[in-house]
Amino acid sequence: MRLINTRTGLFEEFIGSHIPKYAILSHTWEDEEVSLEDIHKAIHSRKKGFHKIITTCEMAARDGLQYAWVDTCCIDKSSSAELTEAINSMYRWYQQSDSCYAFLADLPASASLDEFLSTCRWFTRGWTLQELIAPKDVFFFDREWNYRGSKMSLAAQLSDITGVSKGLLRGEISLASFSIAQKLSWAAHRETTRVEDIAYCLLGIFDVNMPLLYGEEGSAFRRLQQEIMKSTADLSILAWRLPSTGQNTSSRVLTCVLADTPAAFSGCGTFEPLFHTELTEFSVTNIGVKTRAQVLRQIIPGTGARRYALPLNCFYFQGLPIRRRLAVRLKKVGPEIFLREDPWTLLEYTEELGPNVPLERYLLTEIPDRVRFPYARIVSMDALIPRMRLHALQISLPPDMEIRDAWPRRFDDEDQLFFTGNSRGDSAVLKLSTHFGFENGGTKWRFVSIFYAVGWSSHSAQFSLLDSQDFASKVGELQLGIADWDHDKEGILDQLTYHKIPRSSAVAFEIPKTSKSALVSLTRHLVSEPTMCANEFWRVEFSYQVHETSEMPPIEQDEWVLRET
Repeated sequence: MRLINTRTGLFEEFIGSHIPKYAILSHTWEDEEVSLEDIHKAIHSRKKGFHKIITTCEMAARDGLQYAWVDTCCIDKSSSAELTEAINSMYRWYQQSDSCYAFLADLPASASLDEFLSTCRWFTRGWTLQELIAPKDVFFFDREWNYRGSKMSLAAQLSDITGVSKGLLRGEISLASFSIAQKLSWAAHRETTRVEDIAYCLLGIFDVNMPLLYGEEGSAFRRLQQEIMKSTADLSILAWRLPSTGQNTSSRVLTCVLADTPAAFSGCGTFEPLFHTELTEFSVTNIGVKTRAQVLRQIIPGTGARRYALPLNCFYFQGLPIRRRLAVRLKKVGPEIFLREDPWTLLEYTEELGPNVPLERYLLTEIPDRVRFPYARIVSMDALIPRMRLHALQISLPPDMEIRDAWPRRFDDEDQLFFTGNSRGDSAVLKLSTHFGFENGGTKWRFVSIFYAVGWSSHSAQFSLLDSQDFASKVGELQLGIADWDHDKEGILDQLTYHKIPRSSAVAFEIPKTSKSALVSLTRHLVSEPTMCANEFWRVEFSYQVHETSEMPPIEQDEWVLRET
C-alpha cells in the first residue's frame, strides 16, 4: 500500500500487516486530477487536483495521523497488476482507515444540507458506495472544506438519499445481515465512467476478488454475479426485474437468469433474507449455473399442467402482516435446463407451492442458439422453444388422471410433453395415477398404470399401457437398466422384449367389492403446433370408462416391432 507521509509529502510503501494508521480521501474525480506519474514528472503542483491532496494531508496531520491515502496519486495505474490489487483491496483500505474525509466538490459553503445534500454528485457514483459503507465513520466537507457532518450524525438523511440502511451506517447491523438483492439495490442508480467499473466497484461489498478485464464491458457485471454465487447460497441474486417501460405484453419471453446491470435491482431494497432456509449449493459451469435448489411447481388452473418457479429464499416486507415470499418463473428448455421467464415481474406467494424432485439442474446464463440470437438477452418464447424442440410427445389427461413420475427428465410439466433436439433419445416412460369414485359418494379408488413410448419422433412410434402392479417386478428391472441415461429406441425395444412386457393400448382394473372394472385407454394423433415444436408430433390422449366386468371389451396385446422394415 502506497501512502503519503503527511510531514514530508513523500510516498512510502507498506506491505502486509505493517501498515500504519492513515487517513483516506473519498471524492469524485474532476478535471486535472494528480496522478502518480504527474508527481514523478514534477508537474503535479500546476493541477487543480493537487489542492485536494494537500488539504487531505493537512487534516490528517491535524488529526494526529502521519499518513494519508488518495486514490488519484497512490496507485500506479500504468501497472495492471497494481491496479488490480488496489481495486480488489480498496474496500478493506477504506474499512481500516482511521479517518475518512468525503469532499463534496459541488456542495456550496452556504447551502442547506436538507436542500442540497441529495443533489451532490458524490451520491451518484459507483465507487463512493463502498466509501460510504466501509469506513467506521465518514466526515463530510463542502467545496470550501468546511465540515458539514459525519456518517453517524447524518445517518437518517444519508439513508434516505442512498437507500442504505441507517442501522448499517451507524454500525448497528452488519453487512452480512442484508440479502444480495438489497446490496445490489444500493448501486442501482449509480454510474461509473467505464462500463466495467460498475462491477469492479462492488467487489469489496460482496467480499469477492476477480481480475480486471477492461474491454469486457457488460460481461464484467455478469462475471461479478458468478463470483458472488461461488461464495454465497443467497438466491436473492436472481431477484432482479427490468423496468416495466420496456415490457412487451404481446407474447411470453425468456431471458438468462443473471442481470445485465445493478439497475435491475432498483426495487429490491426491501427484499429481506430468510435465514432459516436450507443452504443451496451452486457452481458455475460452461452450461450455466448448476444447482440442486428446490424448484417448485405452480398448478395452472383447469389443467393438470404446472409451471416452474424457483424460490429465492427472501421475502417482500413493508410492514405488512404477511411476508410475501418471492420466486422467479422458469421455463424448461432442455433436460433439467431452464431459462427465466418474464424478466419484468417476480412471483409473490404466501403458501407453499408444490415441490419438485430435488435434482441437479442448470440455470442458463446465455440464450441458447447463438446463431439465430447472437446478441439477444431477451427472446420470444414462441421463437426459441421450437428451435430447442425438434421432436415432441405430448400427453393429454382428463382431470382425474395425473402424472406421478416421468422418465427421462426432458419432460416439461407445463406443456405436458417430452421433447428432444434429435431423434436418438425418443423413448419415454410415465407412471400414471387414475382417481375416481362413484356418484353416490362411495369409496374413491386409485389405480396406477405404466405408459411406454418408443420411437416417438417418427411416424412408426409404438406405445403401451400396463397395470403397474401386474408388471411391477419386470418394470422395476427394466427401469434399473435404463434410468441412468438415454438409450436409443433399439436398446429400449430389446429390453422390453427381454422382460416380456407386452404392447397394449388399454389396461383394465377390477374395482374391489363391486362387479365393475375401469378401462384406461389411449388414443394417439399427429398434430402440428409450430410454437411448441418445430415438427409435427404425437399427442397421446388418455381416458377411462367404468364397465360391468362381465361386459368389459377385450384388450389386445401385441409384440413390439423390433426393426422397421
